[in-house]
Amino acid sequence: MQLNLFKAGLSAEFQSCDINDSYFLQEYLNININSRLNKWKKLASKVDFEESEKLIFELLLSLKEDIARLQNNLSEQDKLLPLSQKGIIDALNFEYLNFLEPLLEKDKQYYMRFEINNQKIALFIEAQSENLAKMIKIKPEDRIIYDAFVVEIQRDMIRSKKGD
Repeated sequence: MQLNLFKAGLSAEFQSCDINDSYFLQEYLNININSRLNKWKKLASKVDFEESEKLIFELLLSLKEDIARLQNNLSEQDKLLPLSQKGIIDALNFEYLNFLEPLLEKDKQYYMRFEINNQKIALFIEAQSENLAKMIKIKPEDRIIYDAFVVEIQRDMIRSKKGD
């Protein structure tokens, strides 16, 4: 099986676990709760704003996101579970993550956390090898952030190839 992976360099924390372990599920469900603002964005896309109203709405939403992110960072520093392993995600795509070093045990499940654009992403993975893992559980709002990140990496790669 040939996978198309894209260079990433993300720092991640993870720990072997059972995907149904409530110890990890609680944090998984509570991380990035501020993405509830997405429902406001979706609602706004259905409303016909005047140009000035749209600008004010976007500014207020941006301020709310910044405040929520700051509050989240202040409160989460104490609340995050200590995870036993750390590693660098060297490459990734929409379904797979590849670690720089062999840190995983094949067929084991792990709870993982990493940050993209100042937003914490929590997910569960299953090791396919000592380096490669497949995502098996990720919240829809985190999936949107993650997928946008992968697309951004792909675009950067295409731009750099065109520049050569």
